[in-house]
Amino acid sequence: MNIAGYPFDGPYDHNRGFTQSFGCVYALINSSNNLIDVGETSDVNERIPNHDRKACWLRNGCPNHNLYIHKSPDQNYRLNLENAIRQRYSPTCGVR
Repeated sequence: MNIAGYPFDGPYDHNRGFTQSFGCVYALINSSNNLIDVGETSDVNERIPNHDRKACWLRNGCPNHNLYIHKSPDQNYRLNLENAIRQRYSPTCGVR
């Protein structure tokens, strides 16, 4: 899936971890193809399974296989991409 012109892999189940940890920008897309949330992390397995906005994801139609990821080890790149996506789509969850 492309989000703001960037390739994202998925969908993955946001209730399960990955076999390896990695840095990424993550996005939650509901069944109507609306971007619900976007964020960045240096450790996907630490951030996603117990995310503080999971209740918002569920309220907005993301029960399980709605996670998309764009891997990158570079934190500045991830922060810039997260910000660009957030500004373009104004996701429902995680408004700053």
